Amino acid sequence: MSLRPDKDSEWLPDLEGGDGPLYLRIAGALADARANGRLQPGDRLPPQRDLAQRLGVDLTTVTRAFAEARRRNLIDAAPGRGTFVTPGGPDEPILDLSMNIPPPPYGINLPMLIRTGIDGLLKRSSAGALLSYHPGPGSPAERAAGTLWLDKAAVRLPVDRIAVGTGAQCLLAAVLSSRTREGEVILADHLTYPGFTALAKNMNRALAGIAADEHGMRPDLLEKAARKHGARLVYLNPTLHNPTTLIMPERRRQDLIGVAKREGLIFIEDDPYSPILHQAPPSFLALAPDVTIYVATLAKCISPFLRTAFLVMPDAESLDGVARHLRSLTLMTPPLMTGLAAEWIRNGIAGEIAGGVRREAEARQTMAGSILNLSASRAPGFHIWMSLGKGRRASDIVDKAQQRGLALSEAGEFATDSNEVPQAVRIALGAIPDRQKLSEALQSLAVILNEVRVFKGTLV
Repeated sequence: MSLRPDKDSEWLPDLEGGDGPLYLRIAGALADARANGRLQPGDRLPPQRDLAQRLGVDLTTVTRAFAEARRRNLIDAAPGRGTFVTPGGPDEPILDLSMNIPPPPYGINLPMLIRTGIDGLLKRSSAGALLSYHPGPGSPAERAAGTLWLDKAAVRLPVDRIAVGTGAQCLLAAVLSSRTREGEVILADHLTYPGFTALAKNMNRALAGIAADEHGMRPDLLEKAARKHGARLVYLNPTLHNPTTLIMPERRRQDLIGVAKREGLIFIEDDPYSPILHQAPPSFLALAPDVTIYVATLAKCISPFLRTAFLVMPDAESLDGVARHLRSLTLMTPPLMTGLAAEWIRNGIAGEIAGGVRREAEARQTMAGSILNLSASRAPGFHIWMSLGKGRRASDIVDKAQQRGLALSEAGEFATDSNEVPQAVRIALGAIPDRQKLSEALQSLAVILNEVRVFKGTLV
């Protein structure tokens, strides 16, 4: 980097007509100036006190703006020489509004629970149990813990219908591997979990997207697509749908089940979020266990630290087939993490953590609603789906956010095909651990949304 210590840049941010906190507007103007070439790598910025005087703002505002710019890797300070523009773009968007993970559980010290939990497990378990290979679908104790965890999703399930996996993705892979062939079409929502889309693509399975209305996937279109493609499997995320946050009402679930039974379809119900709801509609597993394959991960309601998920098959025989594929994919679940998950389920700690996640998610939804001026209705999920309206491009908002050190997800990332992708963004509220940092990120996003004159969004 070529430094020019003998001359300060003449750059001065234009703060007229902007919105949001002054310090974020200054940092944003700096990012724009570097992006459009007004500021070059190595340019030295005016001293903070001089810049504050020239702008007519207090020194604290400029100090906060420079701190934000350093966080975004826009500038760097050389002791005794000044503050210089850095080369290239930001290393990574540190304020992450794209990764959909649970926030730290309110009122619960999760790192402490992990440390004491592992310590206790090591003291109580035999070395042989933790150091040996486990059966593909999980040990009897782990599968029994699964029946306890799924007690709210369905009546107490027999252990021989349950398998344990290292997260939902490997369970979904085992299901597709055992239940479908290469080139076979799987039906799913037009907008759906991108991890499933990537999995189907990597396994050479085709996806056909089904449009939805305000209640979820349309039964008439599901029936039409099933006949057209000769499909056998339907992937659904009906409770706090990712990305739209929809909670499918029971009536629509019953209508879809009717189609499945007429057309010989099997549902894959991906249900990671129900444990953080005070009350959820009956699951497909409860309503139609004979046509439902059910997947529930702890990563979305407790922590990704626990790479543990449970799979329920319609009967023991079908589980045996999936278990063979599961073993070929992952051999077994990590005994230490799965053992800790099972113990937390048995002693109630898992439920307490999920409750803490729910309380923190509710607080963050309230914060986001206030900062982004969203509608009052809220569900305790940890993401927002914001429709932008006609004439507004989600890609413009995502690009502008990236320039300012924020990561967002646009609707195209969730589309099963490129037809009629809505202009919308998903705003994840859980990946930033600290509420104050989350507030700063949302305030910066509010400025961006106002700059592009986005339509009012919906907080669900």
